[in-house]
Amino acid sequence: MLEKNEVIPGLLEAQAPEGAFPSYIWLGEKVIPDLNSFTTAQVLRALRDVAGPEALAQAKEKALDFLLMCRAPDLPGAFRYWPENSRPAFIPELPADADDTAVVLLELLRSGRVDLAAVAKTTAEVLVPCRLKAIHEPAPPWLRPGVFLTWLGCGEVNIVDCCVNANVAALFAYAGLQGFPGYREACLMIEEGILWAGKDKERIRCLTPFYPQPAEFVYAIRNAVVCGAKELEKSLWLVNSLGWMPENLRAEDKGDLPICSDAYGTIFWKSGVLQKARGLNPELFF
Repeated sequence: MLEKNEVIPGLLEAQAPEGAFPSYIWLGEKVIPDLNSFTTAQVLRALRDVAGPEALAQAKEKALDFLLMCRAPDLPGAFRYWPENSRPAFIPELPADADDTAVVLLELLRSGRVDLAAVAKTTAEVLVPCRLKAIHEPAPPWLRPGVFLTWLGCGEVNIVDCCVNANVAALFAYAGLQGFPGYREACLMIEEGILWAGKDKERIRCLTPFYPQPAEFVYAIRNAVVCGAKELEKSLWLVNSLGWMPENLRAEDKGDLPICSDAYGTIFWKSGVLQKARGLNPELFF
C-alpha cells in the first residue's frame, strides 16, 4: 500500500481546475480523459476519514463545488454524471439517475453542503417515485417490486442494478430514512441476488450491469453498512465468504480495473486516481 505522503500530492496534482478528480473512458482502443460527478464523489468517499494538509481540505471543497455543478436542471434535487454542457459529444444525452444522485448527495450531506431536510425532500420526490412497479416475465428470481430503477423520470424502459440500489440504501441509512419506501426492498433484493449468483461469474455480472467489476459492488455494500444499513450486513458477509474481491491487488495495481460502464459493456471508465485514494482507507476498500 502506498504511503499517505506519496499519494496525497499526486491526488492534488491530478485534480482538475474545475474541482473534479479525473477518470478515463475506454472506448475500444480509444482512451479519453473525463471529468464527472461519479468519480469525484467516489474519491471524496475514499478520502472521507483521511486527514492531511490544508491543501487536501481545500481540494475536497473544490470537489464538492464541482458536484454541485452536476445538478440536473430539469429535475430539482437530482444529479447527473456530468455538469450541463460537459457531456462528451459521442455519448447520447442521458437523464439524471438514481446512482449519481445517491452517491453525490451522500457526500454533500456528510460535508454539510446540503441538510437532512433537503435530502429527505429529494428521496421522497425524486428517488422513491422511481421504483419498479411490477415484474414482467421472464425475469431473474431476485428481482422484486419496489426496488430502485436507474434512470430518473423515465418511462418503462429502465434498468435495475443491485449496486445502484446499494448506493441508494447507503444514502437512506446515513440520512436515517430506512423507513422510506424502497429501502427494505433494495436490501432484500441485494441479499437474494448474491445468494442466487454465488460464485458464478456470469450471474454476478447480471446483478450489476453498470458495474463490470464485482469489487465495486462489494465496496458499495461495505459503504452502506458503514453508513448504518444493518440490513446489508449479511450481504457483506456473503460476498466476503464467496471471494468476490480480487486477491493480491494493491491500490496502485487496480488502476486498470473498470469502476463502471454502460449497461452493455461497450464503454468503461477507469481511474487510477480513485484507486490510489482508496488505498488510504483500507478498511473500506481492501
